[in-house]
Parts: sequence; structure tokens; C-alpha cells
Amino acid sequence: MTIKKKKTNKKTSRKSSKRLHLSQNLRILLASAFLIGFVALSLLALVNLQDIFLPESSKSHNNFVYEEPHDVIHELKVYSYADIRELIENQLINGPHSVGWRKLQSRDTVQVRKIFGDFPSAPFLAELTAHIEQATSAAHLETKRNDGIIHLYWHDELQMELKYQIPDVIGSQRGRIAVVMDDMGGSLRTLRELLRLDIMITPAILPGTNNATPATDLLQSEGREYMIHMPMEPRSYPRTNPGSNALLLGQSVKETRRLVQSYIDEVPGAVGGNNHMGSRYTADMEAMQIVLSEMKEHNLFFIDSRTIGNSVAFSEARKMGLKTATRNIFLDNQDDVSYIRMQIRKMAKMAGNNKEIIAICHPYSKTLEAFRLEQDWLKQQSVEFVAASELVHLY
Repeated sequence: MTIKKKKTNKKTSRKSSKRLHLSQNLRILLASAFLIGFVALSLLALVNLQDIFLPESSKSHNNFVYEEPHDVIHELKVYSYADIRELIENQLINGPHSVGWRKLQSRDTVQVRKIFGDFPSAPFLAELTAHIEQATSAAHLETKRNDGIIHLYWHDELQMELKYQIPDVIGSQRGRIAVVMDDMGGSLRTLRELLRLDIMITPAILPGTNNATPATDLLQSEGREYMIHMPMEPRSYPRTNPGSNALLLGQSVKETRRLVQSYIDEVPGAVGGNNHMGSRYTADMEAMQIVLSEMKEHNLFFIDSRTIGNSVAFSEARKMGLKTATRNIFLDNQDDVSYIRMQIRKMAKMAGNNKEIIAICHPYSKTLEAFRLEQDWLKQQSVEFVAASELVHLY
């Protein structure tokens, strides 16, 4: 018996194979689309949760860090007397405590200057003295506060004498304090916490952070002024990164001006600026002159954060006719509520009778908590908290 083979319809087989192939491709495509959508939604949810739950101090935006590490390795340099003399001119003769000066007759080799203005504050002199000691062992300052005199020695030989008028005792008046909170723009939640404080604090918004421009909208709706926190090269660069959009030494004049303009565009409506890091940049006169000239064109003031003792930012701003001021105290170098509260009280004491003090802090959760705990005490002190623009001056 012959068995007949069943003929296979090749056309039908090809159609079935094609339908199977198409079905598999469709399933793969749908699965891929689902996976991509799931990942995208998960990332969005994580970003939102980060803004809600993660404190500002533990976040990093675009490789920005808040401050230079304290173990910065400074490049080796032999400091001459000319270097120290320039430092004294920038910090004392043309510094924040001076409102002018006059050359007096020299005594032998000792140069004598009459400085108009208050005798420099103890914290300011302590920072300057420490910087001189780190720079060279050949120089040292001798201060005689009761006599209104500062002496500069080089190899134990007196080289310069600065004479200040000892002020008359005046009646008690309220000191004025401007607190600047740097590194804002990462979290709108943190900004809202700041605005809920019953203390005037001026936010300084860091260009390049996630919410730099939205933060300006919120502040404008609240009628609050704000500044640009301008990223600049630190001495520990590139180990410490001030950001991909930072001002760096060696950039062309055109690039420097472009960057400053980009900060102004990203933080529209700012009334002034201060430096983020910048311990190397603010010590360079030519670089700072370019930055300050661009700011002057936009009628902005500049506050020197003084991240290095030989910064020329304040003295150059003063010479160029910008409204300017310099930082007097950092409040939160240590991430500890008790320490920050102690610094806040020190700040109020520094304001004293009729003094103007500029303090700098950061959007740490412990800093905000310290201010909340000190609000009632601060209201009982003879001090007034004002916006930063009220404590910058033309010289």
C-alpha cells in the first residue's frame, strides 16, 4: 500500500512564519517601551523624593561643593617684603575699615600712614595675621588697639606704622547685620524654609544649580532681594571643582565677560554678587578687574567672601567705584548646631554699638535649625538684620 505524502503549502507556511516574526518584534518593542517608561518615571520619582527628603547639605549639584576643604595644599612661594607690603595696602590701607588715608612724614626708614576710619576688628586682624604667618616667618604685625596703632615688621625691623584715630565713646546704637546664605538654588524646599525664618537673610544663588532661575521667581514673588554666588577658581583646583561654568585664571577677557553675563542671565534680577570659593581667583588683580568691570556695567555690587587672606576683590571693587563690602564672619564652618549658635551670638556681639557686620552661612539643615533656635534671643539684642544691599558702600 502506497502512503501518499501530504503536500505542504509553502505559501501558507511563509505567511505563518512572517506573522510569528512580526508578533515577536511587536512584543519586544512594547516591552522596550514599557521598560523605558518605567525607568523614566522611576528617575522622576527619585528626583522629587530627593528634593523632599534629602537635606541640602548632603546633595551635590553638577559637581559643585560648598567650600574648599580645610586641608588645602597651598603652592610653595617665597614671599618678599613687596608681597607683604601689597597685602597690607589691600587689607588695611585700602581695606574695609579704611575710608581714606594720608601719607605722613617718614621716620628714618619707617613709612607712616594716617588711616581714616575705625580700627580694624579683632577677627579681621586675626585672619590677616594668620595669613602673614603662613606666608612668611620674616614678617609680623603688632597691634596696639588702645593707641590706635598697627606696626609692620620685617625681620624684626619696623617698616611701616599705621595710625588710626581712637574714636570717642558714643551712645549705644543698634548694630546692623546682613546675613548672606551662599549656595542657594539647589532646593526650593530649603529656600522656602529660609523665607519662613523671622530674620532677614539674603540668598546668594549659585548658577548651574537645578533651581537657580525658579528660585528667582519665588524670591521676586516674596519681594526679597538676592545675589549671584559666582563660582571662581580655588587654590586647590582641580582637586576641588567649583563647577564646569566657573571663572578660571587663564580664560580670555571675552570668555570671562561671557561667563559673568551668563550668571546674570541665569539669576535675573540679582542686585549684586559674591564669590563661591575663589581663593586663587580673588587674589589675582587683573582677573578680578575684568569681573568687576562687567558687574559695574550692570550696576551690581560685590561682596568679598574673603576665602583667602590676600584677596584683592574688595580693594579693587573700591578703586573701581563699585558698591562693596567684605565678609566679617563665617557662621557654619562646623556642621554642628551648638557651634553655629555660638557663632550667631558672636556675630551679634561683633555688631556691638553701631557696627556693620556681614556674615556668611550655607543652606545646611543645622544652620537653619540654629537660626530657628536663636530667633527669640536675637530679637532681644541691640541689632538689626538688613538686606545685604544696605551694607555695601561706595568709597
